Amino acid sequence: MGTFTSTGTGGQIHNTFTLELSNTYFVTDNIAVDLAAGIPPKLQLFGQGNAAPFGAGGPSLNLGNLQPLATTRSWSPILFLKYFFFDAQAKLRPFVGVGVNYTWFSHTNLNSTFGGALQQIAGPGGQVTASLSPSWNPAFVAGASYNISKNWYATASVTYLSLKTNATVNAVAANGQTVLSNKTRITADPVIVFLGLGYRF
Repeated sequence: MGTFTSTGTGGQIHNTFTLELSNTYFVTDNIAVDLAAGIPPKLQLFGQGNAAPFGAGGPSLNLGNLQPLATTRSWSPILFLKYFFFDAQAKLRPFVGVGVNYTWFSHTNLNSTFGGALQQIAGPGGQVTASLSPSWNPAFVAGASYNISKNWYATASVTYLSLKTNATVNAVAANGQTVLSNKTRITADPVIVFLGLGYRF
């Protein structure tokens, strides 16, 4: 089994949109517990530079400025503890909060060009697999809630999430032997902007 290191490469994830649902329970008039979860967005991972899937001295894959490497779906529920300022009857209520996030990924697929280069290592009848590890991460939020009526309110917030995961790519031969395995530590600092309309029971 071999591993590869590719220097001079970089990557990024483009912006995306999704629907989020938030369930808030007020412990007191000012302290609330909030569970936020959304429809898992499809993320596109882009790379740049020269990737060398065949190791040092082997042919490399020129990614140019930015080329798609993989796609994945991200499941990222967050449990927040929030503090709301002002009285419960106030029209505008700013809030801040801290939370914990558990992120996992599904439907991770390599781009056909990059995956095809690795397929040559796996050989006829072999396969290439890609996965991203789950992780626990801290989260921080700030925003405001505006009471439209007794039951209806609007809310807006910005959440910062410190995300870490391990990306693993394996080339497996037809006989089941792993002929190449690469693990890369990925850190990201996504900022989530949320706009919503809520109903108070």
